[in-house]
Amino acid sequence: MGDAQDRFLDLNMFRGVGEDHVYHPPVLADRPRDWPLGQWADAPRDLGYPDFPHYHWRGLRLLKDPETQVAYHNLLWELRPQMIIELGVYSGGSLVWFRDLTRLMNSDCHVVGIDKDLTRCQIPDAEMSNISLHEADCAALEALGMLQPVLAATHPLLFIDDAHVNTFNIMRWAADNLLEPGDYFIVEDMIPYWHRYSPKLLVEYISAFRDALTMDMMYANASPQLDHGVFRRPATMD
Repeated sequence: MGDAQDRFLDLNMFRGVGEDHVYHPPVLADRPRDWPLGQWADAPRDLGYPDFPHYHWRGLRLLKDPETQVAYHNLLWELRPQMIIELGVYSGGSLVWFRDLTRLMNSDCHVVGIDKDLTRCQIPDAEMSNISLHEADCAALEALGMLQPVLAATHPLLFIDDAHVNTFNIMRWAADNLLEPGDYFIVEDMIPYWHRYSPKLLVEYISAFRDALTMDMMYANASPQLDHGVFRRPATMD
């Protein structure tokens, strides 16, 4: 990492998103829910609404599309992580989903959610077993540094950036302080946007990790949300 610059620019400056964190069941505003079979051939072939915001797990927003869910299922079965860290809690649906999925796999995994605003989290108190929440601003690496003893406790470790803030500085911090051979660092959603709007910086920033990480081609091609964003610390570097 010696040739990496002191501070990476936050590429998220090129795109901003914001959504209501509460899950709302979809409403078919332009068609009846019960379509008459006498008009079966005339039924619309789309849903009539954007489906992504309505993915959920047990009534909590789960902003991971079906392809991404399948990819994570396979990765969790292969890796059997002892800890999953997700930056960006939002409603908390993915934290509960990760916890439940690893339980079904008979894996003893602790799920950690980190966000600067936990007021949006909707996880009921009764569902917090094997889940812990920490309030920290990803823009301030010293805040994550205070959590290092907790985050570095167990391995294999799966570290997911779903906050899209200060991503590459956090990635370098994780590579320098947390990740052991076999651990993963995943950047969700943003790689395709950064590649479109700031390709030169993106290539430069990813190349800065060439001595610490590799890209797992099995999962980096598994879904658009994970596109070119699944990195692993290998046992050895060629």
